[in-house]
Amino acid sequence: MKKKTIFIIIIFLLITALVYIHRRAIRALIKGEPMPKAPSWHIWVSEKNRIQG
Repeated sequence: MKKKTIFIIIIFLLITALVYIHRRAIRALIKGEPMPKAPSWHIWVSEKNRIQG
């Protein structure tokens, strides 16, 4: 395969993974719902918006 084709496949897989991981937040943005709580390891999010655990 050409290097360009492999590069495009890798980029596509990375974007797919990103969308899957953030699917709840994307759905909340589209529907105008409140954002879901972030995982506890997201230290850049305020503590009140993180899942305690």
